[in-house]
Amino acid sequence: MRKHQNGKPHPESLAAGGNHALKEAIERSPSDLLKELRFVWDLPEDKPIRVIGRVWLKALADGRELWFLDDIEHPEKGVGLYYPTLSMDNKDAVVASAFVPPGPSRRVIDPQVAASGGQWAVAELELSPVAERQKQRNPWLMNVRSATLRPLSEIPVDWHVAVTGPESARRISTLARGEIENYLRKLVLDEDEELARRLVENDRALDNLVAARRQAEVEAAAVQAQVDAELSLHYQRRDEAERSVIEVQSQLRDEQERLAAYQRTVEQEKQTMEIAYRRLEELLSEKGDRLVALGLADAEDVAVLLPHLGAMEDAREGISFNDALPGGFAQLAPLLQCRMAQQGLLYSQPQLRDFLALLRTRDLVVLAGDSGSGKTSLVRATAKAIGGACTIIPVKPNWTGPEDLLGYFNPIQRSYQATPFLLALQAAARNPLVPHFICLDEMNLARVEHYFSDFLSLLENRSKAPQIPLYTADEERHVVVEQGIFLEVEAEARRRSGLGDGATLEEVLRDDRANAELHRLGGFADNESVLLHHGRLRRSLAAQMRMPTSIILPENVWIFGAVNMDDTTHQLSPKVLDRVQVVRFRNPMLADWDAIEAEVQAAHQSLPSDLAELRMTPEDFGVRSDYPAFDRHDEKVAFLSHLSREYLDPLGVEFGLRAIRQSQGYMIAAEATGIGPDEALDNVIKHKILPKIAFDTARPAGSGRPRRELIDELRTELTGRFEGTSLDLEASCVGDLGRMIRLADGNNGILNYWLR
Repeated sequence: MRKHQNGKPHPESLAAGGNHALKEAIERSPSDLLKELRFVWDLPEDKPIRVIGRVWLKALADGRELWFLDDIEHPEKGVGLYYPTLSMDNKDAVVASAFVPPGPSRRVIDPQVAASGGQWAVAELELSPVAERQKQRNPWLMNVRSATLRPLSEIPVDWHVAVTGPESARRISTLARGEIENYLRKLVLDEDEELARRLVENDRALDNLVAARRQAEVEAAAVQAQVDAELSLHYQRRDEAERSVIEVQSQLRDEQERLAAYQRTVEQEKQTMEIAYRRLEELLSEKGDRLVALGLADAEDVAVLLPHLGAMEDAREGISFNDALPGGFAQLAPLLQCRMAQQGLLYSQPQLRDFLALLRTRDLVVLAGDSGSGKTSLVRATAKAIGGACTIIPVKPNWTGPEDLLGYFNPIQRSYQATPFLLALQAAARNPLVPHFICLDEMNLARVEHYFSDFLSLLENRSKAPQIPLYTADEERHVVVEQGIFLEVEAEARRRSGLGDGATLEEVLRDDRANAELHRLGGFADNESVLLHHGRLRRSLAAQMRMPTSIILPENVWIFGAVNMDDTTHQLSPKVLDRVQVVRFRNPMLADWDAIEAEVQAAHQSLPSDLAELRMTPEDFGVRSDYPAFDRHDEKVAFLSHLSREYLDPLGVEFGLRAIRQSQGYMIAAEATGIGPDEALDNVIKHKILPKIAFDTARPAGSGRPRRELIDELRTELTGRFEGTSLDLEASCVGDLGRMIRLADGNNGILNYWLR
């Protein structure tokens, strides 16, 4: 006969009771309830809940039908199954049954057979809806899963029971119920002991957590106090900064007003100079031939002032840049290295690529290093290798103003006293296709900001070529008027005497009638006065033609400065450092000559053996343009901004928007020369940031923190940024900053980029 298996409720269910226990049980997750039911019914956990039961149909008065799967039994053992209960004594155990919802499951069995209750079937079960389980007060109430019900024609052969009647299995399961309850009772007691042990451990852990929480609260209170103090200091600094901003804004408005007035003055002077220049140009255009015939002007000077009269030609020999290096600008460094090696000069390719990138920026470049370190040699050798011109101008210690650089107008001689620097600019203007390098040697023998500040301000205008004013246009206007009057008098004298337009001054003076008319019309007493007047006119006109009232900085000019920091020279001011690119030269004796010679050998093999001399033009280096717009989303720009905000500004080192935009321009130029992004960023720090570092590390920073602590953190930040890249950290900005810190330790804490 069939045996029934009494339900084995989970220990957690046995410990609950009443409505509260029912509510908690129903609110448990379906997976937990199904897991518990499989345990009680002794069914596999990893398979659907498959059971055997008797199909029963109940007809309602309204014509509807209710289908159930009753007397549910184990599919293999044939024992009857009970739903678990919420009570300890299992008095309310219910024989398991399941509702058969409308659908495919009802169509596989004849309703008449189902109404008789004699049809057994196999099916898979699932949990009933929550509302139905609440209504029936049974958390484990089941439904037949749709399309899983099928008739069972006979009892499975693997059942190890003998069935003699429809109720025998249920009676057998009733006899086994006591044994099952004893087993479950023991199981519950064992689990209660385990729960008690865990409760003790949890109480102990809770005590530890409470103690830890109290300690954390004490520490948090201390941190909060520190934060409040720092916040108060921050608010104080913010208020001071706001007051400073108001003052700066007021000063800025005053400066803007002064600048507007200055710009109006400059514009007026510019218009005056343009009018005067047009007058002189008109005079030369209309009377140039006559001025040359009379000896008042030379044909060469007229051609220079009126370049449109002659064609612009490049008289240099050699091969063009595009023909020599079709691979682009990145191939130029190996070529320069080979050409310089032929002159006995050894520079590494990273040095040359950096120098070429700086040429593309069109910035003022300061070359710093000891005497003999190769500063001016690099400028001179590069100019020669590209077919350019180079002018080295020694700076004198007594230079005190811009006239020492650009010259001045001598009112006594009525001429402009030009300097080698100005003459070099004019020579470049006469040869616009030839690159011209101008190097101020020993630039800091005099104070750079004294004689070079005006020129630095002019170089800030990058949207168009800067115009350099030399003197006022009044003298030029006088010269034009005097020359015009003399030409009119001379022309009238020739007309009355019958001489042609090609007559020279000598022919006019030898002709008695023409000479007499010239003396009478011009008010001259004798021949000597005419010659004296002619000589004065010639000198004044030549001075005006050779030195205009202003000069535009030629596009083919690059300006360099060579400095040597010792007791005889001056430090570069922040104004100068903010506008230049600084390149530091190491002692040549410390160079790795073997590595450089290996680079030279590799460069020789990569270049054609019969390559002619190079002939580059200014356009090959790109055009002078404004710095790129500030791009805060760029990774390298964001890193530089982070350094400025977190370290440089608290240390008192200015690194503002202009410096970052200038750095962006360099990094764009560096990419064209073959410099990688990490190396370009490293060069920016060495060019623009490290040269500005000069302070006493013992003094506190603007934030109140020790400067030595900040500079150490800056070195750590740079190490983290460049560690793992292809850069040699010792040769990078990390190594340079480390050497500066070591030197500061032996110099009473004075940190200075220029110390050795």
